[in-house]
Amino acid sequence: MLRDLFEFVRNPYPWHLAPMGYVRELAGIADRGRELGPAWKEHLVKSRRTIEESAEACAVRDSVLVVGSGNLLDIPMAALCQKFKRVVLLDILHSRATRRGVRDLDNVELLSADVTGVARPIYRAVHSRNISALPKSAPPPMNGRRFDLIVSANLLSQLGVIPCNFLKGHFPAMPPARLSAFTRDLIDTHLQWISDSAERVCLITDVIRIERLSTGETFEKNIVEGISLPEPDACWTWNIAPERSVYGDRAVVHNVHAYRDFKSI
Repeated sequence: MLRDLFEFVRNPYPWHLAPMGYVRELAGIADRGRELGPAWKEHLVKSRRTIEESAEACAVRDSVLVVGSGNLLDIPMAALCQKFKRVVLLDILHSRATRRGVRDLDNVELLSADVTGVARPIYRAVHSRNISALPKSAPPPMNGRRFDLIVSANLLSQLGVIPCNFLKGHFPAMPPARLSAFTRDLIDTHLQWISDSAERVCLITDVIRIERLSTGETFEKNIVEGISLPEPDACWTWNIAPERSVYGDRAVVHNVHAYRDFKSI
């Protein structure tokens, strides 16, 4: 909580994001990126390469929108700034490190917005104890504005994680099927929204989580609610949590699919 307060004082953001866990998660990803650098390197390199290849294929390069830009670990900022006249970074909040990292880049714009539109309604619903109807996804309106390229990198599986954890923390008896349907709406809407808002979409998403226990057991889980995706242009394994790095009794890897020109189906 002290870390959240310090971040708020130095970099104000809507306060409901702290108790929901958004601030803590942003800082946690930065920490894990530093601690697990060697294990994450291949995934980050391939993510950046896919984005660069997608950008290179754009016929027009006026504007690019990076959705869920986070700590910019997987975003080739130098290449995007060189190729596009304007680079827009969209996230629910931007860390001080990110702000410092782009402040001297004249063609970069930071846009703070909730790409799902559900964080504040979920927070209000929980604190009013009224969860009779969970909110539908409502991405930021583009008002007819289209980008030459939209990048959604390593975000799809995470859209529902914090809202669902917040709901489960306050309503532990909430049926898993209800949370699954809620998350599926977030994912489906995101895919349609990015497809409708750009000439080309670069999508990178982890789809399967594999946990390998020290006992030898292996468990797999689809982390995008079983959505139907086309064959990827590339796929790889993200060594997201090597054994004994995050969990004492297991190693975790994610299977990643990458699309240089994703088409919503």
